[in-house]
Amino acid sequence: MIVSYLFRSPGTGHSIEELFGSVQRKNEQQGVQTMTISLPHISRGLRSIWYNFQFARRLTSDIFHITGDVHYAIFALPAPRTILTIHDCSLLKNNRNRPIRYALFWLLWYYLPIRRAKIVTVVSEKTRQELLHYVGRIAQKVQVISNGYDPVFRFIPKTFCQNCPTLLQIGTAPHKNLSRLIAAIEGIVCTLVIVGPLTSELILDLKIRQIKYRSYKSLSRQEVVQLYMDCDIVTFVSTYEGFGMPILEANATGRVVITSDVSPMNKVAAGAAHLVDSTNILAIRQGILRLIQDGVYRQHLINNGLKNARQYTITVAAKQYKMLYDQLASAHPSTQRGL
Repeated sequence: MIVSYLFRSPGTGHSIEELFGSVQRKNEQQGVQTMTISLPHISRGLRSIWYNFQFARRLTSDIFHITGDVHYAIFALPAPRTILTIHDCSLLKNNRNRPIRYALFWLLWYYLPIRRAKIVTVVSEKTRQELLHYVGRIAQKVQVISNGYDPVFRFIPKTFCQNCPTLLQIGTAPHKNLSRLIAAIEGIVCTLVIVGPLTSELILDLKIRQIKYRSYKSLSRQEVVQLYMDCDIVTFVSTYEGFGMPILEANATGRVVITSDVSPMNKVAAGAAHLVDSTNILAIRQGILRLIQDGVYRQHLINNGLKNARQYTITVAAKQYKMLYDQLASAHPSTQRGL
C-alpha cells in the first residue's frame, strides 16, 4: 500500500505541511509506504487551478490523501481511494459579502469535494459543525481527527523574565488579530516577537506605540521551535481558527499561553491557557498583565498545559489516519501489494 500525501504548492503556507509531514513520518515508522506530492502552482485564478488539475490527473498511487486547502484536486483523483482533510471554512466566511466568489468556493472547495471524496476528515468539531451549517447533510460523513503537535516541541524549563518578558506571536493574517494585540501591549515593558510578514500599517502601528519588536519570515522548523523555547508568553488571540496548533506547541514546550475564549481555541486549551474576549483590547491587556504578574497562576497554567499536550500527540493522530488508510486498502485489495 502506497499512500500519497498531496500538498498545496510550496510558498502557500507551512502549517499543513508541518502537520502532515509529522503524520507521514509516523506512519512510515509503522511500515506504511508513502510519497510526498506538492502541486506545482499556487491556486490563484482559474489558469493555475487548471494546471494543477492536469498535474494531479497524471498521478498514480494506491491511496491519495489531500492534506488541505486544495480541495478541488479531488476531481482529478480516484474518489474511492481518496481522503480529503478540511481544516476550516475560512474561504466561505471571508467571502460572505461576495456572492460569486462565495458560490464558487462553496461548490468547488466544499460541497462537491465532500460529496465526491470517499472519506472526509476535519481537525475539530467546530469545523465539522460549520460544514454542517454551510453544506448540509452531506457533511454528516465527516470525521473529526484532532491535530497532533510535532514531537520536536518538548518541555524545556525557562526562568520567566518578569521585568521584560518576550511575547511570541505566530501568524500575521487578519484573523490573527495582531492589530488588537499591538494596542493591548502599548506601555507594557516587553518584546514582541512576530512570525509572519508585516504590512506597512502594522509596522507603523508598532512604531507609533513604541513597541519593541522583532519579526521573522521563512523560518525553518527548528528556528520556530527555538523561538518558543526563548519566549515567556505565547499570544494567540485569533478571531477565527480551525484548530489552534500554537496552543499545543506552547503547552508542550512549557510556555504559558493567552488565547481566545471561542471554539475551537477554548476547547483545545482545556484549562491550559488564559482565555480572553479577542475583540476586547482591555481584556487582552489585563490577561497579559496577569500572566506577567501572577506567578502562581502562570505556573498553574503551565502545569495544565503539559498534561493537556499529552492528549494531542502526533502518534495518536497518525494511528487514526492509518486506520482510514487500512479501511480503504481493505475495500480495494489491489492496494495491498505493498504490505
